[in-house]
Amino acid sequence: MVAVEKMKEFVDEAISYAEKKTEGVIVRGEIKSGSQIRFSRNAIDIGKQWETLTLKAFLILEGNKTGFTERSISKKEEVHPLIDDMVKFTKMLPESMVFAGVEDKVHEYDVIEKNYDEKYDAFVEKAPHLVNSTIDSALEEGAKRVAGALKFSKEHAFFRSSYGPEGASQSTQFDLNVRAFQDELDYSGQGLFCGTIPSESESEMIAAGKEAGSLSKKADGAEQGEPGTYDLILSPTVAADIIGIIPTSANPFMIMIGMSPLGDKMGEQLAPEYVNAIDDPRIPQGLGSSAFDFEGTPTERTAIIESGVLKNLVHNTSTAKMYETQTTGNSGIISWGSGLKMLLPTYTNIVFNEGEHSFDEMTETNKSTIYVTCNWYTRFQNYQTGEFSTIPRDAMFLIEDGEMKPIKNLRISDNTLRMFSNIIAMGKDRKQVYWWEVGIPTFIPTVKVENCRMSAATQ
Repeated sequence: MVAVEKMKEFVDEAISYAEKKTEGVIVRGEIKSGSQIRFSRNAIDIGKQWETLTLKAFLILEGNKTGFTERSISKKEEVHPLIDDMVKFTKMLPESMVFAGVEDKVHEYDVIEKNYDEKYDAFVEKAPHLVNSTIDSALEEGAKRVAGALKFSKEHAFFRSSYGPEGASQSTQFDLNVRAFQDELDYSGQGLFCGTIPSESESEMIAAGKEAGSLSKKADGAEQGEPGTYDLILSPTVAADIIGIIPTSANPFMIMIGMSPLGDKMGEQLAPEYVNAIDDPRIPQGLGSSAFDFEGTPTERTAIIESGVLKNLVHNTSTAKMYETQTTGNSGIISWGSGLKMLLPTYTNIVFNEGEHSFDEMTETNKSTIYVTCNWYTRFQNYQTGEFSTIPRDAMFLIEDGEMKPIKNLRISDNTLRMFSNIIAMGKDRKQVYWWEVGIPTFIPTVKVENCRMSAATQ
């Protein structure tokens, strides 16, 4: 724990030094031990481990001038230059139009359940063997080639604010992405699994390999799909991206800059009454779970979609003042533009309710239906209206006359608000999804949506 004490010493030194040069400062120190195991062609090809000590500082100057910096440091003498450089840069910036203050009350924070794996270090030793077992499970299901990555990390963090709040946390997390292939690359399948307690998740990781292998085998021989209007069954992986777009658009900053379709939708019925979605920073094993936000405000559950109705936006201290409401404890440092980072409202974990339907019940239909297991490259043509497109990848199936036939080369070209309102069933299989297409951890089941537009992937 010597490194943790050194991190706290660096934070205290940064606060003490910055208070003399700023109107206010928040400093967060993080010690992160990370590992990544990458595999391809049925074998591990890269294994990396690293440890970093990072200081993150948010500075307030001359009223509404704000700046942020983060830097890996190894000794106390590096703290002052970090602050000096950021103060010099921030003085050159214009005043922020989205800053109206930060948390100034001292709080006690709860401990988040199942957020830290006491057996993490033992898992690090076992991880290569587990990856090999995952590869084997995909091959046993009929895959010819298997590739992917397992990432896992441990973090100790400590923050102080010159306004009073102070807190510490420790967390672990992992995410696994497995892709399996037949001889043709078009015939592929994906398996995902993520969480915070890797030592208790080994069977689920192996199951992700089985899922990828099984899907790739079922996708073998996929034929060109026909553009048209279909009911879609979206796996949790796809639903987290497409359906999850709506609650993750309930952000006042995104509304202010015209990048959300929810600007005038407060109080409107956006989905059936059985659809609910909350921002939940306290759900066990949530990758975004935390007892406090960047400012030091205690986190809380926020109902965004309630009985299908848009009920709330997420807020930090600044946007809460602009909207004449209360912060929801959702303040974070968000990347915006090329290298720019700002203190803005953000999300912890988006959590949808489970439904009442099995997968088999969803496939019992007289209408042409497509089951989509994975999607890439979601792009918006218009953020305010919700027009978007995304490309299904890996296994995709046409369901007709009780049969499931593999197809390929179609694109979902639709509208997020319309698809959200067209939900007709939710499954019992809720899982947490987090990967490069879903940057906010999202708990969601399989979702069925009626009358969706599919175009040719080349258009």
